[in-house]
Amino acid sequence: MRNPYDEQQTQILARITNNVVKLNDTLLELNQKIEEINDMNSDLVAFSNIWNHYQRNANLYLSSTNSLEAADKQ
Repeated sequence: MRNPYDEQQTQILARITNNVVKLNDTLLELNQKIEEINDMNSDLVAFSNIWNHYQRNANLYLSSTNSLEAADKQ
């Protein structure tokens, strides 16, 4: 004689398994998107560093030539 609880448990386990597979696929896709975002952010960080160095060098040059003070007075 078949146990109805076994059949119910089998169906529940099958649904859980399917949901875990879907969750795993979604998390893999999320990880790929996060990697893409991190790659883009690393480019922005590099650009920001270059810009900060340029700005610092420009300020040093303007300060050494007293051009910065003349620009502030105008």
